Amino acid sequence: MRGLAIAGVVAVAVAAGTAAVAAGNDGYEVDVVLPSATNLIPGGDVLVEGHEAGTIADITPDEGQARVRLAMDEEFAPLHSGAVATVEWRAVLGERRVAIEDGPDDGAEIPSGGMLEGAMPQPMEVDQVLAALDEPTRERVNDLLHSLQGTLDGNEASLNDTLRSSGPALEALGEVLRGLGTDGPAIEQLAIRLEELTATLAQREGQVTDIVDGLSAMSEDVAAQQEELGTSLDRLPGTLRQARSTLERLPGTVDETVPLLEDLEPATSRLPGVAENLRPVLRDLRPLTGELGPTLDSAEVLLQDTPGLLDSAGAVLPRATSAVSDVQPALEFLRPYTPELAGLVSNWNSAFGNYKEQGRYVRAMDFGGAASVMNVNPGVLPPSHRLNPTPRPGEQVGQPWTDASGSGMR
Repeated sequence: MRGLAIAGVVAVAVAAGTAAVAAGNDGYEVDVVLPSATNLIPGGDVLVEGHEAGTIADITPDEGQARVRLAMDEEFAPLHSGAVATVEWRAVLGERRVAIEDGPDDGAEIPSGGMLEGAMPQPMEVDQVLAALDEPTRERVNDLLHSLQGTLDGNEASLNDTLRSSGPALEALGEVLRGLGTDGPAIEQLAIRLEELTATLAQREGQVTDIVDGLSAMSEDVAAQQEELGTSLDRLPGTLRQARSTLERLPGTVDETVPLLEDLEPATSRLPGVAENLRPVLRDLRPLTGELGPTLDSAEVLLQDTPGLLDSAGAVLPRATSAVSDVQPALEFLRPYTPELAGLVSNWNSAFGNYKEQGRYVRAMDFGGAASVMNVNPGVLPPSHRLNPTPRPGEQVGQPWTDASGSGMR
């Protein structure tokens, strides 16, 4: 009861200092009545299912209890019927905070200014702890305190120094414990997520195995590719040397090519005009190329038969060459008489080329003169005549014939 009274006095003093701040908050707020507000302060944290969801806006006395007003963030408003607010330690030592477990989502919404159900652990007093000890235990504790007093006699300065030096360590320990208390819900959520992740991995063990096998195969392929890359890099210096040699010869080639390109420039400048003139020709050739289909088909058949023809000709041509070689002397002998033979054939055709209703007939003319005496008296020549039984071809008209080599008749 003494603790409750002290808590009420503190709550009244704090409420007087924070009333102005609470009056200006017009957001979503709810109230909760607790047996006491020990270690609760305005501005303290309010959690909803482990997430920071608001702050303590105000603490006021209410018939021997503490009415705590909670200002909720917009994303956690409104709360639902069945929501319960519980006071829990922010850390092992130090201030406390309010944790809210919201009601079902389909429950009725609690309006702003509504009341939540409150729950708070009963504070434990020192005399209650001592009263819980039996008589032998209290005697042993008393003996321990006397022994401790005897141990500390004369060592008060050392103890003070020890406590003074251990202050930062205890403060750091308090911060660690406070951090653990603050992050407790987050650690709990992390453990839940890890458990869900482990369950998911267990359900998909086969897929995880396939992924691991795939990664192993990929690693082997990467190792093989790395080995090939190393081989390529070993060959690279030689390739670079050859490329450098080629590039060193390139300027000379370019120098020789530039005059050629300059000489070709007039011709290339006329190419557009030539192409323009070729356009009508190509347009006229288009129907012709369409008609070449049968010809190409026939040529294909001919080309298929050509190998056999060439094989047959290969056997005949040697004999034909031999026959031509054998006939060549006779042809060379008869060649000087070609004009006479042509004249004979012409005269024969002229004489026997006449027709009448009874059939073909020959027209002949008999010429008489001094030369005809030879037919009557062989060996007797008229005056101014001479006999040449072997005239050369062309000699009668003053054009003696010679062959291609300049030789006469043989």
